[in-house]
Amino acid sequence: MKCFVQKTALLFLLISFNLTSAQSTGQDIFSKTCFACHTIGEGKRVGPDLANVHQRRNEEWLIKFIQSSNSLIESGDSLAIAVFEENNKILMPDQPLTELEAKAVIDYISSNSPDPNNPNTKTPKQIFDPTSITQADIDRGKNLFEGTEKFENGGASCISCHAVEMPGVFNGGMLAKDITMVFSRMGAAGVDAIIRTPPFPAMINSFGENPLTDKEVKDLLAFLYDADQWNQTKKYSGNNDIVLIFAVILGLNFVFVLFLFKWNRVKKNSVNSFR
Repeated sequence: MKCFVQKTALLFLLISFNLTSAQSTGQDIFSKTCFACHTIGEGKRVGPDLANVHQRRNEEWLIKFIQSSNSLIESGDSLAIAVFEENNKILMPDQPLTELEAKAVIDYISSNSPDPNNPNTKTPKQIFDPTSITQADIDRGKNLFEGTEKFENGGASCISCHAVEMPGVFNGGMLAKDITMVFSRMGAAGVDAIIRTPPFPAMINSFGENPLTDKEVKDLLAFLYDADQWNQTKKYSGNNDIVLIFAVILGLNFVFVLFLFKWNRVKKNSVNSFR
């Protein structure tokens, strides 16, 4: 019975840990530890611009430099020393990152670096950077979506055909696909492309000769991103509710089994006392 209790408690802990813990993404790490000194394609800050650094240095070297540039410099690594000299001898602080976390940062830099063969192509971050949006952007995007604020060049409001499920948003139309989770399905680049160059007849009729301004596109992206994030959080909370219900049921079963066990002992002792 004691073993059963320990295993049950361990099961609860594992379920809780797996659902509440999340791996840091390259974007999260970059925003927290790199952004203050580095950019990706926006020029030098305190440290060098990291655009396409993955093409100039191999991954093994980059991981070592990210984790401890000081160690590389002290080992006599000529590349590390050159970076140190070129950046006013400002030493990059060592970062307590695992190899996987360092690789995630490199992957993030790679995916957000401009294409050297096509410099006019926007990077994902240039298309939409979630760290730069404000509540005002989201609110204006919501107003544009609902039609309470008109598009500068005319055109029908998005809500005429589309719906977004989110508190405080008007009920939308059913003529086209629900776009509540469009960011998860298509990503910022996909959503941006459809808004700017609509491929569907109804959108072409509304916006073909009435294109949205860059600011309007940015605000709509901010609103749709916020709606996507809210619904992901809601889904995650719903999963937690299911786990809680499961835990309660399992706990009640455990109490019932424990009660039966105790009852059988009491009953057995009572019978033995009358013999």
